Amino acid sequence: MKQNDDIKNLNKKIEKFKKWALKNHPECDEAHDNGEWEYDPYSYFDEMRDAAIVVISCNDIRCADDELVDNLLYAIARDNESEIIADELIKYPEWFQLLTKKSIGSKYINAGWQFAKRIGECKECDKQLIFCFIESEDEYTSRMALGALADIYPDKAEEYAEMFWNRGKYAEGTYEDEYQKIMVLTVLQRIGSSKLKEYIERAMKFDYKYLTEWAEEFRKS
Repeated sequence: MKQNDDIKNLNKKIEKFKKWALKNHPECDEAHDNGEWEYDPYSYFDEMRDAAIVVISCNDIRCADDELVDNLLYAIARDNESEIIADELIKYPEWFQLLTKKSIGSKYINAGWQFAKRIGECKECDKQLIFCFIESEDEYTSRMALGALADIYPDKAEEYAEMFWNRGKYAEGTYEDEYQKIMVLTVLQRIGSSKLKEYIERAMKFDYKYLTEWAEEFRKS
């Protein structure tokens, strides 16, 4: 497929960014990315992000070959602090749905959770995709998906919240277990579940600083 100037420009900006990142932050990969690229004026991050937005806003998804999809997911994953590209994507449902599907199970975990958070905001998108993110092996992605489920399918959110609490996927004492349980309380509170009180009491029995603080706040509300 012949590339237009927008796509060529994105490719060039990504190439420059990758070279800079490899030289200055070789320790960063898809699983270890602090998302603060925009704070370095020499990183080419802003140029890459702007080029990605131009591609999305000015081009039809028919131009999206494998290379372009990969580059867009790469840019979105790097933009995991400000999430500007993901916010812009909501205005373009076809692009949003395409990239959402392509992010599922991909190496771009820092793109996936951004889509999981926003599926409910994309009115024309397939909301069933949220369940693919619920099942993600990435803790943060699954947690964001559970939070989104409260808005997309509130009738199913209680069932999944209880499952998350009781599944024992993460060892007790880990931050993963604590933050999964915080999201469970948040979801139960948001959907007005009658089981919130029960899980508040269960939360108070853990030696988790933040979980007990959240539980106490929900108890007062």
